[in-house]
Amino acid sequence: MKLFAISDLHFALSVDKPMDVFGSSWANHIERIVEHWHRDVSDDDMVLIGGDISWANSLEEAELDFRLLDALPGEKILARGNHDYWWTTMKKMEQFCLDKGFRTLRFLRNDALAIAGFHICGARGWILPQDKDFSKEDEKILNRERIRLDLSLEELRRLRAREGRKRPSIALMHYPPIAENGDASILSVRLEEASVDVCVFGHIHHAVPFYLNGPKINGVKYLIASSDQLEFQPLYIGEDGVFDRFE
Repeated sequence: MKLFAISDLHFALSVDKPMDVFGSSWANHIERIVEHWHRDVSDDDMVLIGGDISWANSLEEAELDFRLLDALPGEKILARGNHDYWWTTMKKMEQFCLDKGFRTLRFLRNDALAIAGFHICGARGWILPQDKDFSKEDEKILNRERIRLDLSLEELRRLRAREGRKRPSIALMHYPPIAENGDASILSVRLEEASVDVCVFGHIHHAVPFYLNGPKINGVKYLIASSDQLEFQPLYIGEDGVFDRFE
């Protein structure tokens, strides 16, 4: 089983949110994602999706986007982004997928999963204090996200204990937990302390050479997976618990 990652799909089949207003690079981006996905991913594979999945404002409004995603090859693990306004409780999201017959969609929230020979954990994250617009309200949200990440990492520790082994581990996040100059945060420190091997994140749509170079800091490899940064192609992570050559 191969493992891929991609973030910031920004599907909008039920709402008027054309992404090409952000530049010509986004022209026909959904069609390009679908084309590359069919080319690279098989039904036996798994894809981590790091948030900003649909512009919908509710689960009902997200149905067409979910239907498209569910029809793509492979199983998908969905994490929350800052624009996923449809995101609600696990019970409601899981029941919605059950009612609609969506069989390939799973959600990552305050937990950890064993998938394709890897251990998967993570949280949404938030903007960091290094951001010039960081406010007191952002500080509150960041601290809440730290708590969510702690819950996920605790589940990772329990998962390792149950299995009696430490599999290669990946933290799936929406926001980068390191600053654009490589400075640490309360989130990146948590990843280091938990001996997470790789952090996959999205959210960033401008060129940041530091992120694009896939830095490794204190044992954690950071990979950006924003769809536009990948030219709308899923990023190959590894297969059957073995990382790709980036490790």
